[in-house]
Amino acid sequence: MSGVFVVFEGIDGVGKTTVCASVAEMLRARGLEVAITAEPTHEGIGAFIRSGAAGDVSQRTEALLFVADRNDHTERIARDVEAGRVVLCDRYFASTVAYQSAKLDGDSTDRDWLISINSDFTGRADATILLDMDPLDSLNRVGSRGEEVSKFENLGFLEQVRDNYLLLAEMFGFHVIDASKGREDVLKDVMAVIDRLV
Repeated sequence: MSGVFVVFEGIDGVGKTTVCASVAEMLRARGLEVAITAEPTHEGIGAFIRSGAAGDVSQRTEALLFVADRNDHTERIARDVEAGRVVLCDRYFASTVAYQSAKLDGDSTDRDWLISINSDFTGRADATILLDMDPLDSLNRVGSRGEEVSKFENLGFLEQVRDNYLLLAEMFGFHVIDASKGREDVLKDVMAVIDRLV
């Protein structure tokens, strides 16, 4: 049996990682083999991106690094799906498009160019789930975790990113789920999408 590829997208603080882990636990309880992955990846080019070793580069350069990481990552995802696994991915190509085409310190990259450079290196997910939330609420969540705030976590920027995500959802048929609901309600909405696939 061929597996399933599901992507979770959304601005910082919407609960992607938590939902992804909960879905994996539920699917494993049914006896399904689940692989959890994320972008940027934690090895090779992805580890380089996460380390910040590239320094202060333009969003365009950063986007190209993400695409290079995605090329290798997509090949690994394809192998897992072929082996019959349910692959749950925390961020994929839409993150690059949504974040890199939003203005940060006056710098942004053309959305159409970002979509086009990803087209040859991106696998088609069986479902992309966009966890949507007001950026002010998501920032409050990030702040409550006590983590260091990244350069991407400011209100004006995240409002642009959210708008980009909603546009991409319309363009590519993402499933948009209200992430401001309680955790159990969000998980129920997510599983309603996944149950149609597995």
